[in-house]
Parts: sequence; structure tokens; C-alpha cells
Amino acid sequence: MRQFLHGTIILMGMIIGVGLFAVPYVSARAGFGIGLFWIVLLGAVSLLINLYFGEVVAGTPGKHRLVGYADRYLGHSAKKIVTISQTLSFWGAQVAYMLVGGTFLKILFQGGNGSSSFFYTILLFGFVATITFLGLRIFDRVEFWMTWLLLAIIAVILVLGVPHIEASNLIGAGTGAGLFFPYGIILFALSGAAAIPEMWDMVNKKGTFLFFRKKEKRSLFVMRGSIIVGTIVPVIITLLFALVVVGISGTATTEEAFEGLRSTLGSNIIWLGALFGFFAVVTSYLVVALYLKETFAYDFRVKAIPAWIFAVWVPFFLFLAGARNFVQVIDIVGSVFGGFDAIMIILVALAFFKRKHVRSRNLKTILGLAMIALLLVGVIQKLAGLL
Repeated sequence: MRQFLHGTIILMGMIIGVGLFAVPYVSARAGFGIGLFWIVLLGAVSLLINLYFGEVVAGTPGKHRLVGYADRYLGHSAKKIVTISQTLSFWGAQVAYMLVGGTFLKILFQGGNGSSSFFYTILLFGFVATITFLGLRIFDRVEFWMTWLLLAIIAVILVLGVPHIEASNLIGAGTGAGLFFPYGIILFALSGAAAIPEMWDMVNKKGTFLFFRKKEKRSLFVMRGSIIVGTIVPVIITLLFALVVVGISGTATTEEAFEGLRSTLGSNIIWLGALFGFFAVVTSYLVVALYLKETFAYDFRVKAIPAWIFAVWVPFFLFLAGARNFVQVIDIVGSVFGGFDAIMIILVALAFFKRKHVRSRNLKTILGLAMIALLLVGVIQKLAGLL
């Protein structure tokens, strides 16, 4: 039970992050019905991708990340492609975490007053860089308790907000932003596959990676349960959060979600929301930073300190260079890099299924190809919009 709980919390901490705060904004712009459609559809896609990746991780000897699995099952060229895509994706995500996390810290300590959150962004970066440098044991303790606190704060916000929901805000057509407007943000908000290898480390301590052994079968069962619960709960939280914020603010919903609630719920909700936001950002920031560090360490044999520098310092330099708009950052990261990484996970899984002759391989292949088609459409439409 303890391993199941820890594994579930790791995945939830990965998924519930900075992307969540932009979901109400894009849902209000496109119309809540369209936002709901994407939350449900991409939630199902995220669940299947996590389950697919979980089978790959559990069935492959040794410690790897997506880069290593791509090399093993798709070839060295695929490893190079995934390396570029995933590194850019995680660097972009960390920039978004720094931007929003610094803003939330400023609200917590200054009530939103002051001209810049730069100092608080530096503090946040320093904290995450330190925890990432220290490694998994310290990281796991911090992330576990932060996620529990995060869930408690979410519950308070939802309870306070539900009585103020107006149905007219939920059935409107939004501002005509278009069907695909919420796609990249929501895909980013519901993605959590980066946490799967750490989940396996948690549920399969001292495992042997042989499916016929009893302990391994038990670990795989726990892993699947953790993935299902750890994915579905954040999807429900995302849906409820969007429902409450859009139901209160309507088309006046702001990018960070909370400012539009001030007139209805008061200034205290802004502070509570900032506290919620800070812990949501930090938990995901920690997972992504550690994942990227271990990708360099395990799959490229980079020594610990250089791997840490590549993983966490490059996004910091991008921030210093002027990257500032978090909505645009996560939209591009989600639609293009997140979509591409998801496609590669599916391709790796399909190759794994074929090699291992797993059960229901034909059904899994059909579902995988359908998801690839959807993700390709998302990548193409975003690239077309940028050109």
C-alpha cells in the first residue's frame, strides 16, 4: 500500500503543475464545452500513454528514460531525435515553472505588490537546483508532502468557489478562439509520463525485472494501479478547477486564473491560490528537473555535476535572456514538443509490444495509431500557426 501511495503521488505531482492555471483561461476563450471536450479526450490519451510507457519501463532491464528506450526499441536515430525534442520540451517547461512560480512567491510575500518577481524567481530556481543536485531520496520526501498539501489547498478553493458558479458562464460560446485553441495548454497540463520511471523505482525497489517472478508481477500490478489513479485524479481536478474558475469569471477569466476571482471571492483567495500555485509548480518542476538530469546521467553517461548543469541551468539562462510569457511557452511546448514526445512514447511502446508478444497487441496497436493521428494533427496545426 505504501508503494502504491508513493507511486501515485509522484505521478500526481508531475501532472498537477503550471499548465493547470492556464486551462480555465483557454477554456473560457474557446467556450467551456470545447475545453471540457479536450480535458476528457486528452485525459484519456494521457492515461493510455502512461500505461503504455509503464509497460515499457517495467519490462526493460536497467535504468533508462525515454531517450534510452527510443535507442533500444527504435534505433540510434530515434534516440537523437527524442533527445533534441525532449530536452527542448523540458527546458521550456522549466522556464514556465520559473516564471509562474516566481510570481506566486511574490504574491505570497508581497501580496502582488512590487514591480518585479525576478528576485523570487531566483529563490525558486535555487531551491529546485539544490534539491535536484541532492538526488532522489531528498527529492522524494519533499515532493510527497508538497503534493498532499497541494491537494488540500485545491479542495479548499473548490469548496469556496462552487456556490458562486453561474451557469451562464459555462454555456456561452466564449470569445470564438477556435476548437484547437485549448489543445496545447491542456495536453501540457495533463502530461505526466516523465514520472513513470521514478514510479517504477518506487514500486519495484530491489526488483529483478523478470515478469515470471512473483515480486515482479506484484510490482507491475501496483504500477498499473498507481498510473490509473495518478492520472485520473489530476484529470478530475483539472476539470473541476476549470469548472469553478470559468463558472465564476466567465470570459473575464485571467491567464493565471486567480485574479478574475478577486471581486467574487476576495483577496484571500488570491493568496490561497498563490500558495496552491506555488506548490503545484514546485512539485512538477522537481520531477522534470530530476528526469532531465537522469536522462543525461543514465542514457548519455554524463557525470553527475555536468548532467545537473545541463538539466537545470540552461532554462535559467533562457529566463535571464528574456523568456517571459508563460502561456505562449507552454502552448508551444505542449502542442509541438509534448505532442512529439507522446508520439515517440507510443512508437516505443508499439515496438516493445511486438518484441515481447504482449497480450491484446492488436488492440493496443489500433489505439496507439489513433492517438498518433490526433497528436500529429496537434503538432501540424501549431507549427502552421507559427509559420
